[in-house]
Amino acid sequence: MKMTPRSLGIALVVASAFVGAGCQDPGASTAASGAVKPYALDVCIVSGEKLGSMGDPIVLVHQGQEVKFCCKSCKPDFEKEPAKFLTKLAPKK
Repeated sequence: MKMTPRSLGIALVVASAFVGAGCQDPGASTAASGAVKPYALDVCIVSGEKLGSMGDPIVLVHQGQEVKFCCKSCKPDFEKEPAKFLTKLAPKK
């Protein structure tokens, strides 16, 4: 099968949900179906640093929610307590 840039990008997003994410759960199958909720912030969910300020953001899909980090050092902190950080994505009332 020939990989186009678009299909390669989709494959990478899906693969990131499975490889090293520490989040191999029902959300991973949601990512494969294409129903991933987009990340709405322009800052790292852990540190609050501007995305892109430390190179390309690290992207992870956790339970169907795309999450972005400013660097690889923030990912383990998120994986320890994802619920703590996911509250930042909850709609404001």
